[in-house]
Amino acid sequence: MHPVQPLRELTLQYIDTCEYKVPQHRSHETMTEEYEAFGFVLKGAVQVTLTAGQQQRTAKISFGDVFFLPSSSLCTIRNKEKQPAQVILIRFLTSMRPAGAGTASLFGAFLPQKDLKLHRFRMPRIYSWIQDLWNEGLQQQEPSQYFQVQSYLYAIAAECMSAAGKPSVTDDHLIDYVHQVKQQMVEHCGAPMDVEEMARLSGASYTRFYQVFKKHTGHSPLQYMTVARMNKALRLLANGPSSVTEVAHAVGYPDELYFSRLFKKHMGLSPTEYAACAKTRVANLCPVFGGDFKVLGLSPVLELQREWYTDSNKDKYYKQIEQCKPDLIFTAPVAEDVYRILSQIAPVVMIQWKGYSWKKRLQQIGSRLGIPTVAERWLAYFQVKVEHARGHLQRHLGEEPFLVVSALKPFYRVYGLQRMKVKDLFYDELRVKPPAAAEQITFWDVDSLADIASLDCGNILILAPASLPDEHCIRMEEEWLQLKRSRRQKHCIFIRHEEPLLYNASFYEGLMDQFVDHFIG
Repeated sequence: MHPVQPLRELTLQYIDTCEYKVPQHRSHETMTEEYEAFGFVLKGAVQVTLTAGQQQRTAKISFGDVFFLPSSSLCTIRNKEKQPAQVILIRFLTSMRPAGAGTASLFGAFLPQKDLKLHRFRMPRIYSWIQDLWNEGLQQQEPSQYFQVQSYLYAIAAECMSAAGKPSVTDDHLIDYVHQVKQQMVEHCGAPMDVEEMARLSGASYTRFYQVFKKHTGHSPLQYMTVARMNKALRLLANGPSSVTEVAHAVGYPDELYFSRLFKKHMGLSPTEYAACAKTRVANLCPVFGGDFKVLGLSPVLELQREWYTDSNKDKYYKQIEQCKPDLIFTAPVAEDVYRILSQIAPVVMIQWKGYSWKKRLQQIGSRLGIPTVAERWLAYFQVKVEHARGHLQRHLGEEPFLVVSALKPFYRVYGLQRMKVKDLFYDELRVKPPAAAEQITFWDVDSLADIASLDCGNILILAPASLPDEHCIRMEEEWLQLKRSRRQKHCIFIRHEEPLLYNASFYEGLMDQFVDHFIG
């Protein structure tokens, strides 16, 4: 237990609230001096580096997260994302009673720490306090407004103390470094890789770096780099005139014979055999299939919008298809007259996707193109990801039931167990525990979170499109926690995704990566 007397002598005095807008790929520095501060990420995600003396700590802080800045520390806020970030700092003075006893530290007064720590926690309800915090100044204060803001400050401090008292299970700075290394491996997979040098630059031992990398990705650094290189090799062989030698060099293998052996080991066929099959000119008439072609390394010569065949003027689409001179046409089920016209242009592969497993569809596409082993290899790799994500989920969520919901503009869609889409990934693959309320639902479209809250479940997992503003997500989280305030266990988790929400391999792989990043980061 914390000593009671120092706590009773500790006082916090609100000073002001500052706003910082950090453009993409820019940074901002601030010195706390004699004050302490709580930072709140209002929009985007930032990398916060806290420096005090010779010590330094770094962590990625996402929208809706709060972090604590002690006095006499330097805070560097970097925005490495593709969108602008917005951060507010709530500054306050910590002191000890009686008056004149001098300043103190929020943590140092009763929770001594030898090492610098970057404390962070989640508190979305701060969003609804921002206007009050901005309005409150040191001059011409209204007593009621001043005490209201003071109550906010103590509430944030209480949440911070609660979070700080919990054991830390992550190495924030190392996780952020691993995330950077992953991006570098994918974007520069043709460059030489030295795992020992990566570990040295992380500031951790080789063993610790290796452990955190595998915990974050499910693979060793070498395995992860090999997968990145093989994926790029697929795209280069399928979409360019490059020779096997040129592709080998482009993905980091100076010995093309070694590359060919490694490629065949992973893909089940040689680079030359894959390239020959991948040269098939494919017209994809169903956008849902796009992510399936992508994971096979293929780029169709034509892709049409969804349900183009319902257009009264279909002739313009027939002309586009004919002009691209396809060897094969892939489409969702179409009427007999449409099928007959398409068949006159090229052989047609008609694949069902509604109510049909996306995994079986991927295998069907791979088999039709003569590259079934490439599809099988990708599915095996995806299964490793699933098992890795499942482990994180079970550690963080345990047996708590969750509703899976899409935030679609302007409504919400609740997914139940009577519909394969989404159910197969979250409730079947990841084994998220479904609430009893989901058992009889196919899908349920509602106008508000209050409608969803009528179901007997305190936890919600929201699939949010990347275009949905962070402020909107914070408000949704705050609203859900308020709606379920009487429940002891309540969670609101956001998983971002690219639009539109499609039922295919690439989309589900992205969801899986976001899922793991949420629990580890």
